[in-house]
Amino acid sequence: MAGLAQTKQKNLFSSVQEEISAFDSRLLNEISPSSKSLCTILQGIFKAGGKRLRPALSFLFYKALNQEQKCSEDCFLVAEISELIHTASLVHDDIIDNSLVRRGQPTTNSRWDNAVTVISGDFMFARAAVNLGKIGHNGITSLFASVLENLCDGEISQVEKKFSTEVDWDYYYDKTYKKTASLFEAACLAPAIDASEEIKEACKEYGRNLGLAFQVYDDILDFTADEKTLGKPKFADLSEGQITIPVLLTLEKLEGSEEHKVLVSKIRELSASSDNKKIILGIIEIIKSAKGIEGSIKIAEDLINKAKASIEIIPDSIYKEDLINIADFVVNRNS
Repeated sequence: MAGLAQTKQKNLFSSVQEEISAFDSRLLNEISPSSKSLCTILQGIFKAGGKRLRPALSFLFYKALNQEQKCSEDCFLVAEISELIHTASLVHDDIIDNSLVRRGQPTTNSRWDNAVTVISGDFMFARAAVNLGKIGHNGITSLFASVLENLCDGEISQVEKKFSTEVDWDYYYDKTYKKTASLFEAACLAPAIDASEEIKEACKEYGRNLGLAFQVYDDILDFTADEKTLGKPKFADLSEGQITIPVLLTLEKLEGSEEHKVLVSKIRELSASSDNKKIILGIIEIIKSAKGIEGSIKIAEDLINKAKASIEIIPDSIYKEDLINIADFVVNRNS
């Protein structure tokens, strides 16, 4: 996996770059609400770009499973659905977390009032539903309906557990699956919805494990990446009271010790303090001493190895190769 951190992201999807370019054009030119304000907001969001991982996964699985055929209209609609749901959820998350910066750019809610921002996210969810109607496949509709349910359930669970030091691994993986991995899973499974059970299971397992690893590594980057590269304030998750995997690992490792009591006390302090820089630095020191970051990296790498192993059944191709490269990239990125 050495050297992948320096890989230009556009080269990750080299085998479907034509589809990604066409996809970007569709986002910018075909999703145009009649409201001038909404249109301005959406154009700004789509022009800001993003990793486009979920659409790329749909294109790659479609081509890997269909003897390199040109991607169908339904495949493009699936790609749009996953990106619209992902983007809408980010817009809503920024309101919930009162985030003013994302990907180094001002968030929608920092430029517009919350009412307009909420509606812009709702519009993207609605457009995803319109696309599901165009596809007209009960299996795909059920798949993405479950994703929407999971996103809401996971977000509520996360809000309820803010600053709680009593969360466990079941909570963490359930919340992470619902908020992140379920959409990755759907983006990978939808192109294989009519394939054999064995192929469907392979696509599902790849997406689920990749999504879990993606979020675990996001948790790590909150502690390790610099703000300019990360595109948002460092330690934002910790400041918001999210018990991410480095914190959870450290709490588990220190269970019963005096240091555990100190960590619990500092997290509780964090919830009641407006000037929390000193408290955060104290928490970071405890996590570092317990090697919470290193342990988290190991978990992310194990999940990626499971993702890659799950698609061994899929015939070798340049598309499968890109799927493996994406998996490696997820745990070697810096943002």
